[in-house]
Amino acid sequence: MRFLTLFALALLGAGCAAGTDATPTGVATPVDPAALGRQTFVSYCVPCHGASGEGFVNALDAPALNADGQSHLLSDAAILSAIIDGGAASGGKPPGGSMAPLGDALSAGQEAAVLQYVHTLWTDEQRAAHEAAGGHGEQ
Repeated sequence: MRFLTLFALALLGAGCAAGTDATPTGVATPVDPAALGRQTFVSYCVPCHGASGEGFVNALDAPALNADGQSHLLSDAAILSAIIDGGAASGGKPPGGSMAPLGDALSAGQEAAVLQYVHTLWTDEQRAAHEAAGGHGEQ
């Protein structure tokens, strides 16, 4: 019981640490968007998409998000829709596939940061093609 009390106090103290923001769930997260994007990806995306975004790491056949995949062909709006709404909004068809919605689990800051992190998994050429195709706009 004493261990649980100390653990709870440590978690509460983490929310007050300098250089962090508390999410709605009370877990301290980095202020730096790049660090927040990586932390969010590791916490929520890696179990299905893999540590490098390689995809297909379990029975859910989550697509590759890195340079080996085709996520760079999607608009940012479509990627965010898949993150927020999962496969429910698309009837189980891409872009969400069978992915569970994360909109209730992530803050808007985490959603934006993980989107930017996914961009870092692409090659320079893929980022340029994404930009040229209007990937940052509504499609």
